[in-house]
Amino acid sequence: MSTALQEVIDAARDLSPHDKLELLQAIVRDLQQIDTFTEASTAFWSPCPLDEIARTRSAPVVTDIRSLAVDFWPDDESVDDFNEFIAARRRADRLRET
Repeated sequence: MSTALQEVIDAARDLSPHDKLELLQAIVRDLQQIDTFTEASTAFWSPCPLDEIARTRSAPVVTDIRSLAVDFWPDDESVDDFNEFIAARRRADRLRET
């Protein structure tokens, strides 16, 4: 047992029963948060097969690719303008990384 833990135990002995109960509740809450974080972290890093994802989430089935089309492109901008914008951003990012 570490000296720090022994000091905490010794200090806890001097507490009232009500304060000891509050201390225990605080420790339990702390442990629950650690456990919840560990479970979430493990779940995040565990690979999940695509068929399992499709089974557990109700993803719509696309039967007509035209249903995915949207008409949001501004009339005053060309695809060339967009490509130039992307190229300029990439150049700026490369310069910033060096």
